[in-house]
Amino acid sequence: MGRRIALGFIVVLAVVGLAGCGGEPSQEEFQTDMVAARDRVDEALEQVTNATSVEDLLARLRIASAEVRSAATDVSEAEAPDDLKDEERELAATLLEFSSEISATVTTLEELEGAAAETKGLDFAGWTETQKRLAALRKAGVQVPALERH
Repeated sequence: MGRRIALGFIVVLAVVGLAGCGGEPSQEEFQTDMVAARDRVDEALEQVTNATSVEDLLARLRIASAEVRSAATDVSEAEAPDDLKDEERELAATLLEFSSEISATVTTLEELEGAAAETKGLDFAGWTETQKRLAALRKAGVQVPALERH
């Protein structure tokens, strides 16, 4: 009899434990993931400004492109609440495009010998679009800062 009660108790615990699993992801967890991705992008862009030569600039842009692409993957793998799934998809897509834009800029600067040395600054449409996506998240209640100007 005692064995039956113990077995029943274990089954009840298992059912209660499984009932607690799943459900909709929390906005707080999603916010943490979005801030981490945003920070990754911002740090990648900031390190570009520390370039000491043309070759260093191109290398740092390649790193930034890879980091922005990784941040896009992080965003797409984050678990968004149902009401934020569209914003999540749009930010991930925007970051992928931004990464491609940075990579294409490196290719262009390499092909146009001397162009990088004459460049006074870089302006990326992807940066502006990322800002818009982050603003949409803020409007939806996700507290994620804008990217810094570097």
